[in-house]
Amino acid sequence: MSEVKKDDEQELFTCMQDFRTCFISQTSEDISIQDMTNSYKKSLKELTEAWTRKYREGELMVEKVLEFRNEIKQQNKRIEERQEDLLQEMAKLQNSQIRTTELAEHSRRLQEELNKKKELALASKRANKDKLKQLQKSANLFKDRLGLEIRKLHGEKLQFVFRCINPRDLDEPYSCIVYFNEEGEYQLEGCDPPLDCIAEYQRKLQETKNFSALLANLRKSFAALCTQGK
Repeated sequence: MSEVKKDDEQELFTCMQDFRTCFISQTSEDISIQDMTNSYKKSLKELTEAWTRKYREGELMVEKVLEFRNEIKQQNKRIEERQEDLLQEMAKLQNSQIRTTELAEHSRRLQEELNKKKELALASKRANKDKLKQLQKSANLFKDRLGLEIRKLHGEKLQFVFRCINPRDLDEPYSCIVYFNEEGEYQLEGCDPPLDCIAEYQRKLQETKNFSALLANLRKSFAALCTQGK
């Protein structure tokens, strides 16, 4: 801008010098006042046109500067908006990473708990199988004397079938199912015919672990039930 101003001043100075030179020259040649006036008007017109042109160029330059400033302002605004979007995306990504870490840790703990439960279930299953084997061995001792038959059912269950109870029909079966629950405790079910005292027998068996006493009590109860039916 300073260079443009200097050029304008130089042009004005040159134009005025030309006018002065022309005026002095014409005066010395004794020209008429009318010619001097016309010459002055001509020079003034040229100077006015030159300044008008420079003024218009200055206006255009100001408009360009304003447009450039406005464009820069808009670009800065877009940059700020983009920076805000990036910050939000980064925050979401960090939250997602934290959540992923938490889920991974939670999954690891669940897997550990599941593995422990599987190990406990397998150990309990093996223990129940061993107990059933012992029951079967104990029951075999009574098989011949009590007419006892042992049947292995699905689901690691044993059915004890008593015979030689009903004098009128020694082959008539009286049965009860024994198994172990997940906690390794004795469970009784499926008595045929049903016995009202089965819950009491189950409680005593869980407390005493005396399986021989259970078989003896079941046989007595079935015999008593047979007697009542006479």
